[in-house]
Amino acid sequence: MKKSLSVLLAAVLLTSSLAACSTNTENAADEQKNNQSNTQTPTADLTEEEEETARFLDSMPEEMNFEGRGLNFLLTEGANGNITELSIWAEEDTGEVVDAAVYQRNLTVTDRLNIVINQPNVGTDSGGNGNLIRNAVKSGSAEYDIFGGYQYYNIVLASEGVLFNLNNKDNFPYNDFDREYWGGYYMKNMSYDGEKMYWATGDLALRYTGGMYVTYVNSTIFANYFPDVNLYSIVDEGSWTMDKIAELASVAYVDLNADGKKDKKDQFGFVLQSIDPTDGMAAGCMVDFSTRDDEGHPVITLDNERTYAFWDKYYALLFNNDGTMLNPETDDSIAIMTNFGAGQYMMTCNKLFQSPIYLRDMEDDFMILPLPKLDETQPHYNTRIHDSCTIFGVPVTVPGTDCVSAALEALASESFKEVTPAYYEIALKVKFTRDSDSGRMIELVHENVYIDFAAQWSNKLGDINHFFRKTADAKSEAIASTLQKNQKVWNKSMDKLVSALESLDD
Repeated sequence: MKKSLSVLLAAVLLTSSLAACSTNTENAADEQKNNQSNTQTPTADLTEEEEETARFLDSMPEEMNFEGRGLNFLLTEGANGNITELSIWAEEDTGEVVDAAVYQRNLTVTDRLNIVINQPNVGTDSGGNGNLIRNAVKSGSAEYDIFGGYQYYNIVLASEGVLFNLNNKDNFPYNDFDREYWGGYYMKNMSYDGEKMYWATGDLALRYTGGMYVTYVNSTIFANYFPDVNLYSIVDEGSWTMDKIAELASVAYVDLNADGKKDKKDQFGFVLQSIDPTDGMAAGCMVDFSTRDDEGHPVITLDNERTYAFWDKYYALLFNNDGTMLNPETDDSIAIMTNFGAGQYMMTCNKLFQSPIYLRDMEDDFMILPLPKLDETQPHYNTRIHDSCTIFGVPVTVPGTDCVSAALEALASESFKEVTPAYYEIALKVKFTRDSDSGRMIELVHENVYIDFAAQWSNKLGDINHFFRKTADAKSEAIASTLQKNQKVWNKSMDKLVSALESLDD
């Protein structure tokens, strides 16, 4: 069915008697835009009448019978809330809009396929559940049908021969990963060759939907300093850049405790942290850790002029700007978001899923904007998804994968239709934000999700994705020698990883 996410979101807003407009502020390069868009062209070619009457978005038969087969999920929870589990399971309709959508989606899918979704086993050790899969495969166990892993820690399983290639149509006949409800570009970039894909994600994972990095702005503080400045217009004009955020932040410092020292108890124009928000800022400036060679294979390419340009601006923002602070706490941004929610900071960068966790009761109004561009020549705004993104794989010991294939496809398509609008539109855009323009900004962010192979596989590549984190912690202004020193290590790690992936059978 040729319905985009924005059409479904608009339907939710209409039902809620709310209005929001959707604009795309820029004309990105065609090739880049086609690659990065989360909304792919569906393969089903339906007439307008069929579009209105078709019950399901996917192309599978409307009714299928897998004779009551139970599906067991093993999930790995990340920090800050239960959205990993909620991606798959809601025991009842609690009245909360996302719970209701997940619960109804599961009823629809289990009735359609005649399957049973068993309550998932959820582990709190971000990396430990990977060992359960390794041990299950080693012993020939089929205890778990689908593993929902924490990307950073568990992506390595794909190089160990313990997961099915989801692109093998003999085993997974019902999956169409080019459809709009899958993160097709994200998934293809996890594959070294674009063909063998061992992980799937997209609208089925709330950590995909909510893991996007955004800029948060305290509207009240901002209006005190810039009463005549419309930030949404700046974004629409394509002028929300690193230089602009530095300019605005520089005037908003206040020594709240009057101790004559700049510390985390003061008001700042912009506060960041050297861990994952730094990853987000690099992604906003379209800094790539790797690119693809002529044969489509990943190659480390971080040592380039764009990297240097980004670091020059980022270093100046962190250490040469009176209105900014690098928070020394290594607490996954909890302190920053807590203090922002208390009305202490004017701007920060963080994940979208933290909005309902920390800002639900915020007294000040706030805005959500894209990450800043490197400069105005950048073709479009950009973001990436936090590395806690839930990625779904199927252990090679699982029999009857046609059922698993159908279940994944049905759950993903129904999530796109029911769960994403509930989470993204109501829980984020309406319930926890204060104006429709922020909702429009979120949609703009959602349209431009990008991540490259090396960033995804960082855990096997000498933690290349943490390069800017470590450099920020060290307050290193010059990075050329460090980049060149690490290049050989990264290249060697990449060669070993690619060799391992190439050696896997289908």
